[in-house]
Amino acid sequence: MKKFFALILCTFYLLGIFGCSQNEIKEGLSDIRPMVMVNERIYMDTGKEITVEIDESAITGTITSSVKSTEIPVQNGESNFGNEGAQYALYDDSLVVLLQNKWIFFVEFNE
Repeated sequence: MKKFFALILCTFYLLGIFGCSQNEIKEGLSDIRPMVMVNERIYMDTGKEITVEIDESAITGTITSSVKSTEIPVQNGESNFGNEGAQYALYDDSLVVLLQNKWIFFVEFNE
């Protein structure tokens, strides 16, 4: 009987360890920075606002779809932070996205 209880305790212990490690993996995925794919390239949010005015003719597109915040976009015009309809423009070999009436600077993601 003692062996049976010891076996059950070990089983719960191992399940607890496995469950915690799975939560850590999922939490790590939620830390992916906001990204958008434009011209087959991934651009990552820097969190910095660009205070220059972007000319209408420089706007090259809009965000057309989004994936989960834990995923990396795989199609042009796709983001992992929503905001479908937000405009973007190429700027200084990088990208700016119009979010809440502010141009936010995105840099190319290099794996």
